[in-house]
Amino acid sequence: MRIPLCALGLHRRAVITARRRGLGTRPYGLASFLACLLMLAAPLVLADAERLEFAVGSKVVASYDLDELSALIESQDLSLFDPEYGKRKRYRAFPLGEVLRLGLGPNWADDGQADIVFQANDGYRAMSPVFQVARDGGFLVFRDLDVEGWEPVGRMQADPAPFCVVWTGANQTTQYGYPWPWGLAMIELVHFDERYPQIPPEGAVPDSAASSGFALFKRRCVRCHAINGQGGTVGPDLNAPMSILSYRSIDLVKAFIRNPSLYRHTHMPDHTDLSEQELDALIAYFWHKRQDPRSE
Repeated sequence: MRIPLCALGLHRRAVITARRRGLGTRPYGLASFLACLLMLAAPLVLADAERLEFAVGSKVVASYDLDELSALIESQDLSLFDPEYGKRKRYRAFPLGEVLRLGLGPNWADDGQADIVFQANDGYRAMSPVFQVARDGGFLVFRDLDVEGWEPVGRMQADPAPFCVVWTGANQTTQYGYPWPWGLAMIELVHFDERYPQIPPEGAVPDSAASSGFALFKRRCVRCHAINGQGGTVGPDLNAPMSILSYRSIDLVKAFIRNPSLYRHTHMPDHTDLSEQELDALIAYFWHKRQDPRSE
């Protein structure tokens, strides 16, 4: 029986998804069936996990696979301390600035008010201001030189393929707003307020606690969480259909943000570096967004 090429492609991508979600890779078995269901439910923008797409304001403007990137950009071998693994790692990678210049155009860094969104295959979205991403030290990794294939990463032992982002500077960590996504599928140049109009705290005074909490949410939380249906899809929406503050106490929300691993097995990392003032600012932002008609 001849199987359509599109079906073969779906099955191949399904097996990749199965590996990343711990379902196994036995051909045509239960894992493949479940993985196909996962693929059918996945966002359309993640249709080809082997290519890296580039978008400006949600419109895809370029797409490259590894062979195409290798033909256009010279790679480098790196040795660095990777905080995601907690040890030194060796990688082969492209300079991130050259990748962005190729995918987004030579003037990608000119708009100081824009942000770069790094979107992973599982819906994770890491975001940083253009001026920060444009700094030296960023690399797009395409090969793990320490093992054959890729070493699983994170608490859930995810597959980092096909691309991940690392930084070589001493303070270029997620704590300081530098993204370290793995399983990268798309890089998008956005104006945050236009791309995610439901997330900013409308009417909040610029120097207020709610505005400070929004800035922190944008830097540390939107990569996994949404507000009113906009943002990351790894974790739950925190304001729709109901604000998290409507069914969890403030003390519990703050405790969970700081140490989620004490409460459950989760993708969410601990945030022990956050101060009490920063946690209070997040609560102020959540209270402000709770008044949104879509939150209740």
